Amino acid sequence: MNDKLKQEIIKISQTLVEQNYFRFHDTIYVRNEGLAMGAPTSSIFPEVYLQYIESTEICYVLIKHQVEGYFCYVDDILILHKETKTNIHDFLNAFKM
Repeated sequence: MNDKLKQEIIKISQTLVEQNYFRFHDTIYVRNEGLAMGAPTSSIFPEVYLQYIESTEICYVLIKHQVEGYFCYVDDILILHKETKTNIHDFLNAFKM
C-alpha cells in the first residue's frame, strides 16, 4: 500500500471518528471518546483492528504459548488451551497495549 493511500485512509477514519453524532429522545449528542453503539462505524473499526491483530500478532502468540485452538467469529473468540502447557495470564498479557 502506498503512502498516499495510507494517508487518505487515516484522514477518512479521523473524519468519521470526529463526526460522531447520535440522537437520543430528540436530543443530539456528540461522543468525546469512542464510537456510539449502533453507529455504522462502530462495527467497522473494531473489525479492522481485529483483522490487523490476527494478521500480524496472533500466530506468533498462539505458537509461543502453545495454544491448542483459536476460533473467531465476528467479535467472539474461543481459545482452547491446556493448563499444563499454557499460562493463561501470560497469554492474555501478550495482548495488552
